[in-house]
Amino acid sequence: MDSKTIAEQLCQFARKNYVADGADFDENSPLAKAGIDSFALVELLLYCERTFGVSVPDSHLTGKNLASVATLANCIAELSRSSDSSP
Repeated sequence: MDSKTIAEQLCQFARKNYVADGADFDENSPLAKAGIDSFALVELLLYCERTFGVSVPDSHLTGKNLASVATLANCIAELSRSSDSSP
């Protein structure tokens, strides 16, 4: 699972559920710009778990990883790779 594919799916989810119609939003836009507050973030993380099979641990819920869809996608891809390589 690559971060570009993950970012595309997360953008679609965010546009459908949070972003106002016609608003300029892409994978590098701040999550706050999409209207993603703490409750929406929980929904987004649950979507990641259901869609990609990756649970983001609390230790990864940092400002860096949650800055944008792209940074969250990179985090998920990294977690996916490390869980795939685990015995």
